[in-house]
Amino acid sequence: MKPQKIPTLAGTLTPFPFQVDCETSISEARDIMNKHDIRHLIVMENRDIAGIITDRDLHHHAALYGGKPDDSLTVKDIYNTNIVVADIHDPLDKVLESMAERHIGSVVVLNKGELAGIFTTTDACKHFAKFIQENETKQPPDMLA
Repeated sequence: MKPQKIPTLAGTLTPFPFQVDCETSISEARDIMNKHDIRHLIVMENRDIAGIITDRDLHHHAALYGGKPDDSLTVKDIYNTNIVVADIHDPLDKVLESMAERHIGSVVVLNKGELAGIFTTTDACKHFAKFIQENETKQPPDMLA
C-alpha cells in the first residue's frame, strides 16, 4: 500500500471567509455570524488583517453587559489581535498540532501574503470524518448482532 501524502491547508480550509471592518458594530458582527451560521469573522483595518472576532468573544461581551450588546462598541473594542497565521501550503498535521498546543479554534490562512481563507476546528472535524469514511476497512458482519 502506497503511503498517503500529508494534506495541506489548501484542501481543507474555508475559502473566502467573511470579513468585517474593525469599526463594525458588535451587533452587526453578531448578525453576520447568525445570518451565515459561522463562528469566526476576520477583522480588517485599512485593507489589512487586524485580527479575528469569534462567537465566543461576542458571548463573553454579552455576558458582561447582562445579555444586552452595547451598541456604542465596535468590533475593534473586543476583537483578538493575537491570531495565528499559516500558509495555504502548510502541512495539515503541523497546523493541527499548533492549534491543539495553543488551544485555539481557528487559523487565518494566507496565500502569497493575501488572505486565502480560514481553517477552523469545524473544518478539521469535517476533513477527519471524510478521511475515516474513505479509509474505512470492510469488516465481516458482527455475528452477535
